[in-house]
Amino acid sequence: MNKFNELYREMLFLLFGIKPKNAGWTSFSQLKIVPDYIVDLEKGQVTGVVKHNEKVYLTVIVDVPNKKTVVKGSLRRILKHTKPFKKRNYIEIINGEAEYFIENKITNPKEH
Repeated sequence: MNKFNELYREMLFLLFGIKPKNAGWTSFSQLKIVPDYIVDLEKGQVTGVVKHNEKVYLTVIVDVPNKKTVVKGSLRRILKHTKPFKKRNYIEIINGEAEYFIENKITNPKEH
């Protein structure tokens, strides 16, 4: 792409909020509350638990072979501790980790 096209696209985005179809943003933030995991390799299930001060706020159970996820709980009462991450972010993180643990036969994630 030539310089004129790049400048044109940048101006469209800055002036009107129009972004090219192939563009996106990535932001990096530290995960302040890291989920605890329980892995059951026989069933292919991983349970991710989000706790704060030993109280469970969110439980995500991922059945990897059946591609099912069950979510219980909320992060509303601890939002100031989880920002900028939201419930859906934790669900995505736990889903991704669950697939990794099951595919790599990891039974104790704290060791890895």
